[in-house]
Order: sequence, then C-alpha cells, then structure tokens
Amino acid sequence: MVFFLHDRLGTTMMWFSLFLGLWGLWRYARGLGVDSSYLGAVIIGELLILIQGSLGIILFLEGMRPGRLVHLLYGVAAAIAFPAAYTYTHGGTDRRAMLIWGLVGLFVFGTAVRATAVVGAL
Repeated sequence: MVFFLHDRLGTTMMWFSLFLGLWGLWRYARGLGVDSSYLGAVIIGELLILIQGSLGIILFLEGMRPGRLVHLLYGVAAAIAFPAAYTYTHGGTDRRAMLIWGLVGLFVFGTAVRATAVVGAL
C-alpha cells in the first residue's frame, strides 16, 4: 500500500510541478510577477514532495530500495528546490522572481522524471 501511494503521489507531484513551471513561465511572459495564488500552489507542491519523500523513507526503512540510489538524490533535490528558490529571490514578487519560480518548477519536474526513470526494480 505504501509503495502504491509513493508511486501515485510521485506521478501527481511530477505533473503538478510541470504545471507550476509552465504557469510561472506564462506569467513571466505576460510581464507578471509572483502572486499569492502562485505561492499557494507552490506550497501545495512542496507538501506533495514532502509527503512523497516521507513515504519513500518508510519504504527505504522497510528494506525496499530503489534499483539505483541516485533516485534518493533526485528526491532530495526536489525537496529543497522550492525553498531554495524562495531564499534566492529573498521572497521577491517581481517579474524576475517569477522567471526563477517557473524555471524551478520545470527543474522539479525534471528531477521527478529522472527519479522515475532510475528507480528500477524494488
């Protein structure tokens, strides 16, 4: 059951981060900055990542290891990406910050794709 939830939540997180990335770049292209709706969605995305990671830790402690341990590195990178973006932008809401948030959303999407690709057999 935990594996199923980890797998499905991973897929959800992957597509949600793609949405965040594309939404952020769309806002940037329109000359808009970061607003509360976007930051709220980022918080939801970060919660998805943290729950996903918690389930992964449970699986790891139960002895279910990914085929390649770099899978864990991708998970850590995804977990720290959004907080790092907030720190890097100093909580700014200008157009430049929107570009950074959009690119970070695409980065998290990429880490999720790679994590899925390297997981291998458990």
